[in-house]
Amino acid sequence: MQTSTFQTIKADPLQENDRLRIADYIESTAGIQMPASKKTLIESRLRKRQRALSFETLKSYIAFVFETPDGQKERLHLLDALTTNKTEFYREAQHFEFLRSHLRNNYGTQGREIRLWSAGCSSGEEAYTLSIEMLEFQREFPQFSFSVNATDISASCIEHARRAVYHHDKIEPVDMVLRRRYLLRSRNKSDNSVKMAPEVMAPVNFDFFNLINGDWNTYHNQFSIIFCRNVMIYFNQEDRARLTQRFHQSLVEGGLLFIGHSETLLDPHGLFVRLRPTIYLKKTKYGR
Repeated sequence: MQTSTFQTIKADPLQENDRLRIADYIESTAGIQMPASKKTLIESRLRKRQRALSFETLKSYIAFVFETPDGQKERLHLLDALTTNKTEFYREAQHFEFLRSHLRNNYGTQGREIRLWSAGCSSGEEAYTLSIEMLEFQREFPQFSFSVNATDISASCIEHARRAVYHHDKIEPVDMVLRRRYLLRSRNKSDNSVKMAPEVMAPVNFDFFNLINGDWNTYHNQFSIIFCRNVMIYFNQEDRARLTQRFHQSLVEGGLLFIGHSETLLDPHGLFVRLRPTIYLKKTKYGR
């Protein structure tokens, strides 16, 4: 690695053998496919790491990552750079409309706690949206209680999510009444950021979890609601089918799985009943 302030950074192109090496690493580690069509994205994100560490060439950076003992730590940054995905508050709003109806029909008169999982939570917008929705339901049914487990493979996303601070533009999808109730503005008028209120943050636990290689034993029969949206679309068919089985095992009786609008659930064993497009009910051995 070159550390001189005046080191020339060369924009050498990403070679195909290096692209394949990176793609194989990302898929084996995170299950995410990086086909040839993603070459431009891979190169642009690697270029940022090349510049950050002052490597003269992209090839020398890649060699450092995979061929030196010190490169093992940098692989986490490489993984982070290539697996960060877009998210937003109240994305695919019809899911939250269905969730409100489901809660009212199934939990309105019950005083039990439910657990929700935002799998692939990115920077936390989905998890905090779920928390806000649960708090709204709790206002109507005070005996109701909940917790939200939010996981991602990106360490920087988890760090961002735990801070719970977002630019004002990000909260546009949030209803004005909910903004006043659950979002805090900075006292500095020039600061356009907002922070989630303590009551929104408190029920949410953010943690690192690898959906492909993680230990699922502690998740068995734990959740009433799982959101895994726009995540499985990046996986191969074998991994998607395996995740379907694991989500089924992680849900309690009557649990729901929500996936992204551009995704199709790969369910070769018929473990779920489709209630709506992208909304699935856990099927039990006794049927629906």
